[in-house]
Amino acid sequence: MNYKGAFMGTTLLQAHQQIGGARSVFVKLTGSGKDDLVYPTHGAQLMNPFKGTARIFAGDLFEYRTDSKGENPKLYLLKTYSCKNVSDKTVVIENDGYKHIPFVGDVLMIAPSSIGGAGTEATVTAVAKRADGNWDVTLSAALTGAAGKILVEGDGSGKMLVKNVNVCAPCDYDCLYAPSTGAEDWDGARYFLTPTLGATMYIHKMSPLPECVLALNESKVNGWFRLSF
Repeated sequence: MNYKGAFMGTTLLQAHQQIGGARSVFVKLTGSGKDDLVYPTHGAQLMNPFKGTARIFAGDLFEYRTDSKGENPKLYLLKTYSCKNVSDKTVVIENDGYKHIPFVGDVLMIAPSSIGGAGTEATVTAVAKRADGNWDVTLSAALTGAAGKILVEGDGSGKMLVKNVNVCAPCDYDCLYAPSTGAEDWDGARYFLTPTLGATMYIHKMSPLPECVLALNESKVNGWFRLSF
């Protein structure tokens, strides 16, 4: 049975969950041109939202993917997970309140040597909170050598989903609702935001960065990560 309806008044809706802390990630520069948070002409829809309640943190990196004319942008969040240890198909993913949350159905892989590169993918089949606060994540296949590495999201074809990092989140975004599963799903949430094109951030306050992303760092200052446009 299909249920449809309208409430001809005012509806208040909220959701609450512990989804992470907040901290100042941006380097506060002084002098001329100190404000390097500049924005593109258009915002875009987030094409890979979390599958449940989670947080995008200030300083998180995205790919701002446009067409050949530089128009019709789409956003892809660089989701990263620090893998502490591995036991066959179970990996322990670090959680300290400032890390991305894994969900059943996520496609993960060890970060390749170059951004957008190929690797072995595995699908998350179960997620359980450990007594120490970290996550026990069960995968459809073992990721050999994952211990101590950064896991990233795969695109389902054996390649890293994010092919470039060129924008970042200017603030925290709380994703409170189940996302839409496709163009015909009007019950799920669609998230739109405008990222910043330029920023300088403290690396230790950012989400974990794999080597393939650190290689794109434009900062000449140790401990800082710089995006420019």
